[in-house]
Amino acid sequence: MTALPNGALRLWANLDFYVSMAKMALAPAEVVWSDDERPRSAIFDDFYNPESSTAKPIDPQTLFLQSNALPKRWTKLSPNSIFTLGETGFGLGHNFLKSWQLWLQSAPAGARLHFISCEKYPISKLDLIRAHQRWPELHTLAAQLQAAYPPLLAEGIHQLHLQPGNITLSLIIDDANAGFTSLQLEGSCDRAVDAWILDGFAPHKNPSMWSPALAQTLAQLSRPNASLVAAFCDIEIVKKFSAVGFQFDKAPTDQTSAVNLRARLTATPAKEFTTTPWHLANNGNENRQQTKVQTVAIIGAGIAGCTLARALAERGLQVVVFEQSSQVASGASGNLQAALYARLSAKPGPNGDFNLHALQFALRYYRQYCPRAAHFCGLLQLAQSATEIHTQQQVAARLTQFRAGALAHAVSAVEASRIAGLPLQHGGMFFPECGWLEPDKVCTELLRHVNIQLHVNTTLNHLEFANKRWQLQLQTADSALSAFNADAVALCIANGVKQFAPTNPLPLISIRGQVSLASTSVLSQNLKSVLCGDGYIAPAHNQQHCFGATYKLKDEQTEIRLLENRQNLDTLAQLLPEVATEFSGMPLHGRASVRAATPDYLPLAGPVPKWDALEQTYRQLAKNRKQLIPQTAAYWPGLHVLAGLGSRGFCYAPLAAEVVAAWVCNGLPPVSRQLVKALHPARFAVRALGKRQ
Repeated sequence: MTALPNGALRLWANLDFYVSMAKMALAPAEVVWSDDERPRSAIFDDFYNPESSTAKPIDPQTLFLQSNALPKRWTKLSPNSIFTLGETGFGLGHNFLKSWQLWLQSAPAGARLHFISCEKYPISKLDLIRAHQRWPELHTLAAQLQAAYPPLLAEGIHQLHLQPGNITLSLIIDDANAGFTSLQLEGSCDRAVDAWILDGFAPHKNPSMWSPALAQTLAQLSRPNASLVAAFCDIEIVKKFSAVGFQFDKAPTDQTSAVNLRARLTATPAKEFTTTPWHLANNGNENRQQTKVQTVAIIGAGIAGCTLARALAERGLQVVVFEQSSQVASGASGNLQAALYARLSAKPGPNGDFNLHALQFALRYYRQYCPRAAHFCGLLQLAQSATEIHTQQQVAARLTQFRAGALAHAVSAVEASRIAGLPLQHGGMFFPECGWLEPDKVCTELLRHVNIQLHVNTTLNHLEFANKRWQLQLQTADSALSAFNADAVALCIANGVKQFAPTNPLPLISIRGQVSLASTSVLSQNLKSVLCGDGYIAPAHNQQHCFGATYKLKDEQTEIRLLENRQNLDTLAQLLPEVATEFSGMPLHGRASVRAATPDYLPLAGPVPKWDALEQTYRQLAKNRKQLIPQTAAYWPGLHVLAGLGSRGFCYAPLAAEVVAAWVCNGLPPVSRQLVKALHPARFAVRALGKRQ
């Protein structure tokens, strides 16, 4: 078995804890442009859209959307409902844009469209922009898709939130069957898709897109009576999809032509566990009717609680946030400036994969929700050691392969100095879209939603589940006691989650961190981008710099220490020696807080098990960790945790909050099944069982 980066625990392959470190990245698409600007796939030797290659253009709105009866179905949706539309073959995004356009014309206000599409060979952003010029009627929507299009389309799920219309696009980069399989948690949330668009290149050019395995996977992801329309349909395709429960309206008349054929799922495939379902609650399977969550109590108004509150509020839930301090972002989220970045890895695996997807999601997220509190001035991650130089060279090669210089690219010391506005001794990686955030403003903006209520100076004293609801005993600053009932509760208070019995066993590690504050100096005022190495410093804000930070394991004290200010100066001297000298002659201030981290450096994001029941259900793993135990365990109904963000809270929280929101709402996850399990709060307990042999 292979050890994870950063000293993570060894993970058991049979429990599906990790993606193989040898897993290869997918290749980007090669687009060939004809003289009349028609895009053609060099891999499949075919035009991307039927309209590009046929004498009579095929309108996807007629072929796919009308045949799926979407206009009629969408007009009948209720507010706050979710309609999930799946597609094989994202290509140029034409079907998505036409669906978005029709959604705006048909769906009621408040309803949400979740469009899920899989693409094995994603095209570059430049090719996307070029292709979209063929559809001027979609210009406004296309421009928004282009702006949100991830610069590095690495393997996995990329979730984009788009407006207007409450649109979520889950763009899966993978082979179709593997990609859609990665969405399956093998629980009730899997059956989510209301309609399917089977697009892509012709079956004789792309046979894997039309395989029996894919038909089975799509059936497993479908709601009862889900509809399906295929761009190509012959007798063999009809047989494959009929075999898994789809009933076609009529048989095809042509061998391999684009036809207007529709099917409906009339038989639901039986559920079978392929891995031990330790991540699923036994009160959340198909054999029980889940109580729909309407009201959620969130404990903590740091970046974890605020991102989760916003994610749930956007889904139409009523959210009440309780914060024991007098203001938001008062704990580890409360520094004056927060650098927005993540260390990329050249090796696939849960840590590297989550870092990459979380960073790209966060960059989109803060531009959309907190533009006035985010400063995208660029960030330089300097290579200060031979090891870091080697790692960055590997990362830079991967970024070049995927034409992802817009996310990050290598720069020399001379180039880095020009970007920073100050002389630097090291080159490194430049992230042009990164920068720094104003944490208090970010949290305030996120909580500004009609479905969110905030109560400060309120402490949770006791938590109890009774009568199918959570009962909270609260205390305000004036010692007044009150009670609140909620359908679900999320604990987002870092190390504070350990004070409650259901979450006490979580393996959180306390890490004290002190940042230092200095007034702008003659040289430092020229700093134009964030600098990161062994420490960090951000450009001046209100004539003041924030730099640091110290890292003190198992230290929970928050007093300001002169020694740690000196340590921060010494670290800064490795980045900007002359600026550090200027700061050393000034009075320095500081701020200390306590972060919460996990042994494997990934957040805790998900439901909370009943620990004794978990151990009892899976005790046989101690004898044979490879065996399949097809049984779910008991979990606390509606109790979730989002904690353990470490020093990357502002990068990790937005995507981790989406993971928790999917659990709360019993929806499809925003990341792959492997990453869902890698973030799951029960992972350490299950690993411990497997190590007892």
